[in-house]
Amino acid sequence: HGELDEWSYVIKYGGWQGEFGHGGRPVDRGGLHVFHLEYEEENGKPLPPRFTYRHDENLMCEFNLHLDGSWAHGSPEGDPEVAAAVRERLTAAGLPDDDLDRRAVHRACLEVVQRHFGLTLPRERILADTLPTLLLTAP
Repeated sequence: HGELDEWSYVIKYGGWQGEFGHGGRPVDRGGLHVFHLEYEEENGKPLPPRFTYRHDENLMCEFNLHLDGSWAHGSPEGDPEVAAAVRERLTAAGLPDDDLDRRAVHRACLEVVQRHFGLTLPRERILADTLPTLLLTAP
């Protein structure tokens, strides 16, 4: 975890979905904006990465980064204005495109998310530095 300008970020390993609005007291309460990019590399199934944006306990935008309709959220869903704006940017980027491989679609989706929401992480710091660590355990 760390801070970049006015943003705080967390890089997590393992699941703690309840903290992101699926039960209990979500971290996006009290007017906070939470952007969640999730990879499930160890799932055993070829799950596409998923992007979720929540604000003040409301789902603003969610979609899988392969734009694969056979998985949940194959197209941006959530707040009508936010989801529509992201869909427009995806369309402007030429997506969805069934002829592109998943990695190309994934990269293009990340670029759309980065441009639309103004998100970026400090790549060198994450790759080279030792980040503070938190261990969350079940109650």
